[in-house]
Amino acid sequence: MSARYDSDFRAIFHSEDRGDLDFFRALVLATDGDLCEVGAGTGRVLLAVAPLAGTRRVFGVEPSESMRDRLVAKLASPGSPRVEVLDGSFTELPLPEASLGLVFGAFRSFQHVLTVEAQLAALDELHRVLEPGGLLALDFFDPAYHILKRSRPTLGACYGTPDGTTVERWESREVDRVAQRVDVTFRWIERRPDRSVVHDEAATYAVRYTFPNELIHLLARSGFEAIDLRGGYDGRPLGKTPRELVVTARKRPGSKAVR
Repeated sequence: MSARYDSDFRAIFHSEDRGDLDFFRALVLATDGDLCEVGAGTGRVLLAVAPLAGTRRVFGVEPSESMRDRLVAKLASPGSPRVEVLDGSFTELPLPEASLGLVFGAFRSFQHVLTVEAQLAALDELHRVLEPGGLLALDFFDPAYHILKRSRPTLGACYGTPDGTTVERWESREVDRVAQRVDVTFRWIERRPDRSVVHDEAATYAVRYTFPNELIHLLARSGFEAIDLRGGYDGRPLGKTPRELVVTARKRPGSKAVR
C-alpha cells in the first residue's frame, strides 16, 4: 500500500493538501517546544510544517517500515527540513516523558487504533510525552450512518503513470457497528493502453470510528483539558452534516490518566 500511497493521494485530492496543511502549520507557530507527528506516513504533513519549527526538534513516528523508508528518502533531497524519523506507534512512542510541546496525528491516523482499550493506552502515551500544558491535535471522520455501511467494490480513483499505464483503485468496505470498525479493501489494477493487466494487487486496512461525545470522554479520562471539537480545519462548528472531526486538547498540568 505504501508504494501507491502518494500517487493515490494526489489522484483523489489533486494536490498535496486536503485542506489540512494550514491548520497544522498554525499549530506549529502557536506552540513552543519540540514537536512530533505520530503516523507520519510518507511525510505529506510533516514536511510541510517542519520548516516552521525553527531550532526546535521535529520527530516523525511511523510504524510502517516501508512508509518510513519513503519519508527518509524524501528527507535526503537537498533543502529538506530537519526531521528525526522513528519507529513507533500511538501506543509505543520512543520519546521521553514530558519532552514535547505539540503532538499531532493527521489524516485520521489515530483511527487505526482499533479498540477503546488501545485508544486509552494511546492517549496515555500521548499524555506522557507532552509537557504540562502541551497541545494534542487529532483528526477523525465524523461518523455518518448513511455512509457507514457495507459496500461492494467501486472505482475510487484512476490515474496515469510515467510508464504510460493506467492505475485503477477499487475500494470496498465492511462495517461492524458494535466494534465501530470499518475494514476497507483496496484493489489496484494497472493496465496498459490496450487494457491488458500489468499488475493486480489488493490490501486491507481497518479503522475505528469515534463519536464526538465519546471522544470528549476519552480525552478527559486521559488527563486532557481545554478540549475543542470542530467540524473542519477552518474552525467551523460541528454541524448537522457530518464530515470532519478535528480536536485539540491540552495536557492538564499535574494530571494523570484515570482508567
